[in-house]
Amino acid sequence: MISQELKKLVFDTVKTLGLALREIYGEELYQEIENLRLKMKKVRGGDPAIVEKAMQEAYIELNYKKEDDLRIIAKAFSLMLELINSSEAAFRTHRLKSFQTPDSKRPDAIVYVFTSHPTESRSADYLHLMKQVDNLLLYALETNFENIKDQLLHLMRIAVRIHIANTRRPEVKDEMNQIFQIVLDPDILNEQIALSHQGVSVGFRTWVGGDKDGHPKVNHKTMIQSFELSRKMLLNYISNNLDSYHRELNYLEETNSLKEKVLNFKKLSLSLRKVETGDGRKVKKFKEEFQKITSIAQNLKLQSPLLIQIEILLTLYPALVLQLEIREDSAMIHKAVKNSKEPISQMLKLLKNVSKGEDPRSYVRGFIISMCMSSEDYLAGITITERDLGGLKLPVIPLFENEEGLTHSIQILEKAMKAHSFIKVHKELWQNRFEIMVGYSDSSKENGVLPSRLMVEESLFKLESFLKSKKLIPVFFHGSGGSTSRGGGTVQEQISWWPQTALDIFKVTIQGEMVQRNFTNHLIMRSQAGKILESYDKVRPAPPEHPKEVHQFAQRIQEEYRKLISDSDFHHLTSLATPYQYLDLLRIGSRPSKRNQTGEFSLRAIPWILCWTQTRLLLPFWWGTGRAWQSLSEKEKNRIKSDYKKSPLLQSYIKNFGFTVARVDLGVWNFHLHSSSLDEESKKYWGQKITEEYEFSLTFFEELSGEKDFTWFRPWLSESIYFRSSMIHPLNVLQKIALERRDHSLLRETVTGIACGMLTTG
Repeated sequence: MISQELKKLVFDTVKTLGLALREIYGEELYQEIENLRLKMKKVRGGDPAIVEKAMQEAYIELNYKKEDDLRIIAKAFSLMLELINSSEAAFRTHRLKSFQTPDSKRPDAIVYVFTSHPTESRSADYLHLMKQVDNLLLYALETNFENIKDQLLHLMRIAVRIHIANTRRPEVKDEMNQIFQIVLDPDILNEQIALSHQGVSVGFRTWVGGDKDGHPKVNHKTMIQSFELSRKMLLNYISNNLDSYHRELNYLEETNSLKEKVLNFKKLSLSLRKVETGDGRKVKKFKEEFQKITSIAQNLKLQSPLLIQIEILLTLYPALVLQLEIREDSAMIHKAVKNSKEPISQMLKLLKNVSKGEDPRSYVRGFIISMCMSSEDYLAGITITERDLGGLKLPVIPLFENEEGLTHSIQILEKAMKAHSFIKVHKELWQNRFEIMVGYSDSSKENGVLPSRLMVEESLFKLESFLKSKKLIPVFFHGSGGSTSRGGGTVQEQISWWPQTALDIFKVTIQGEMVQRNFTNHLIMRSQAGKILESYDKVRPAPPEHPKEVHQFAQRIQEEYRKLISDSDFHHLTSLATPYQYLDLLRIGSRPSKRNQTGEFSLRAIPWILCWTQTRLLLPFWWGTGRAWQSLSEKEKNRIKSDYKKSPLLQSYIKNFGFTVARVDLGVWNFHLHSSSLDEESKKYWGQKITEEYEFSLTFFEELSGEKDFTWFRPWLSESIYFRSSMIHPLNVLQKIALERRDHSLLRETVTGIACGMLTTG
């Protein structure tokens, strides 16, 4: 259960928010906010009809209010939810004060690839302010809340007056700033270095600036921006260490020559601020000069830990940049084969020029071919890499992310290997390692979650066996690490069904809000690495041997799911009862929300999840499971139950399933449905159809798991969901008003606020 200490911290912080609201906006509006909170608290965990009625009543009351008042109310509930998040993060950190990474077997590497998806909707100013709040709350837990209440009140007086959501669409550079400020923070770098010193290899990479896939604003210029911004932060870290070291040397008169060397080295670093042609040579010289400093220091017995930190940093970031992963859609790569002026070709040419004197992989770790569905797709990536980079100096990585790619991955690689000798390069340059990326969100959007998981599981083990037969070491890059719908979940839940080679090098994307959640401070980062080490020592991978009934069940889910998403009436429902039509107005990221293709329903996988998270239905995860389960005989159900008891994949899936349905609120969804502009017949049809399917899904969960509590595996989650769920209700009401009034500013505030509330519960 949730700690009383945490409950009190939440109470005190929310009370402080109330004081700020009362001071800035007056007693009357404060009381209206408080009354709304209490009304929603009364229906907490209530029957859907009761919840919907309370929301309809709130809608009638709020719909008479002026736009400015509505924005303040939205801000109040968003901040309330954000303070719960901050309190939980502070409490989590407080408990980790004495945490040390376990002394156990270690994977060869842990690699995090940071991305802005699902795009962060909170403004930079607001995030900076909340970082200060996080630090205050941690201090309160270490001392006493009385010590921080005045400063917290001051920050809340500011918070209630600034924009929570972005008021303009972020540019790629904004997303770089946001992510890099978190993951290249000196405390995080120190932890990364300390882990390396302990023999735990933790590597950082990023998509931001190199993920061209469907992004019109990513090109060779954003690559340079990414390099230069991360370079600046890494050089600042080095400079601060050298300043401290120089001050230490001032105690000794015989160190004048070393001091002069340090000062000259700092001046040399100024020439590295700009990344341009031949940068690799400059970086090489920079590292050589640093080695001279360390040699002199060793001779004088003055090898400070500050210098050792820099030395390790230079191994972690060999080109003094946060290394990129670049990606492009296979269709666009075929275009680049014919036209070397395509953006992806320009990016590869830039890499060639910049990296002269250094390994290109010190800047870019790999070139990923998204939507790779044929050997021709993969070979096109090889072709432009050899042409534009002057040889196969960068691994070309197929991304298998839909049914076509996942089920035909072996044939794709086998045919490509017969046509080209790229295996030879992998053996000569990259220690026999061959990297493959597997996608979760697109395969789930296309097939449903369980069919997608089974496809990924089968593909992973088959690919491992195939690559080993070629005397290659498989490296699997998982496009997971976010919400459960996109392949996320706890570390153990993710890796329990992966093959051994996927554990030996643990490589995943860390998406959007999870970057801040897991890297907000060095202790949480350390605990994340610790969980991977603990899981690595415990998990014993074995090839899957599911009975045919499991595959037949998944096929039926897939059929039900595909029937739904291909239904034009369902597209109409999505357009009118979710924020689908308004995604481009939300300013939630630099990437377009819809793919550049013909057809009405061309939503990307991540915004697709956003639509159903905002409306609190989370439909993509569970749709089709209930009806498919109902169609089974008792004998078939028993065969699946028997497999569930021994299958890590099914056990992981059912935990994620329970976590998902625990967050569903049919009362909120019914409010959105019944207040939409759909005709009455359609409302009745979809209301009955969705409720019936959801109830069938709950039956499936209970019969397969044998559990009544959706989060039996982590009981405190139920409380967390229960307490915050009703505080999100007012934001759903305000979102409906914003959509009707076409108030884009209020819409952005509500989307951001609901996302804050769903950080733990969604």
